[in-house]
Amino acid sequence: MNPAGAGTFDVEPFDDASRRIWERREHVVCGISPGNSYFRGEPLERLLGWLSGEFDRVDVVVPDSGLTHTYHALGYTPRRAAQKTRAEINVLCNRVLRAWQATGGPREADGLHRMSELDSGDVYRDALADCEKALREGGELGRVCADMSREVLRGRGHDGPPTDGQIERATRYLTAELPFFLASSDIFGVPSSLNFYHRELPLAELVFSGSTLLQPSPRQAYATIRPA
Repeated sequence: MNPAGAGTFDVEPFDDASRRIWERREHVVCGISPGNSYFRGEPLERLLGWLSGEFDRVDVVVPDSGLTHTYHALGYTPRRAAQKTRAEINVLCNRVLRAWQATGGPREADGLHRMSELDSGDVYRDALADCEKALREGGELGRVCADMSREVLRGRGHDGPPTDGQIERATRYLTAELPFFLASSDIFGVPSSLNFYHRELPLAELVFSGSTLLQPSPRQAYATIRPA
């Protein structure tokens, strides 16, 4: 049963396999996008309250190590990129905790994780190696990552067309997130796991379509989850 004030959300599983995992509601990964206004204030409270009411376990992931690549792509020195990332991620983690506590969570099984706390595990590292190999092949996967990276840089205030080097560096942010779409059930040690976003996410849809070298675990699902 959803906590009071959690709101109602529409769930659109990507395919029948994802729908079956969604119906089990065993585990969900909530990836928080830094700089995205959707993940703040009342909308974030409603989302976390609803997730806690639907799923047996909720793990929130904040991409600190991924965000560093974005600042490098924008031209920050390594030291300044680390400082900017640390400050932004600290604010974001505190915001998530406040929103979660406002809805009665997190529960004992739930977790709030910085990506840097998870990316040294064997499952994550193996999945990341597969992602990097697939991206080296280029093709549609490389094109989609490049397009999304341009969008990220524009959203961070970059003017004009980015260089190939900037796109390559910015793409590492997306690459760092991909293992969770492939293997979060194994990363978190749960029977099945669902990843989602609040709008269409071309990269996730491409991966789950089976048209790339990347193959999500059969215990992995993807869905679009947006406020009703």
